[in-house]
Amino acid sequence: MNRLILTLLLFTAFLLAASSCRSNDTTVRGKVRFENKPVVGAEVRFGPNMKEATTTTNYDGQFIISATHRRAEVLELKVLKPGYTHEKIEFPAYGSAQREFDIELKRIFDPAAR
Repeated sequence: MNRLILTLLLFTAFLLAASSCRSNDTTVRGKVRFENKPVVGAEVRFGPNMKEATTTTNYDGQFIISATHRRAEVLELKVLKPGYTHEKIEFPAYGSAQREFDIELKRIFDPAAR
């Protein structure tokens, strides 16, 4: 009886470990703006740090991007535009098949621009 319980517990642990290693896809779409105007040509990066996908915003500041990841990973969305920054966007990959974001960029103060 004890051997049967141990076997079932090991099998359950194996199934849990296998499901956490399975790859999933998440799609993110959104708009990038500065002072309520669309930002054209900004680089958008999305995914876990080691496997980021990239795209650029269109003429309306919109983007759609997908990344493949494991369920246990943390996903990060970044917008790169020289002279600008934004709030950090991170969320758990588990249960995140689709997300939508409106990102407002902030100008970085450049003392050399005086």
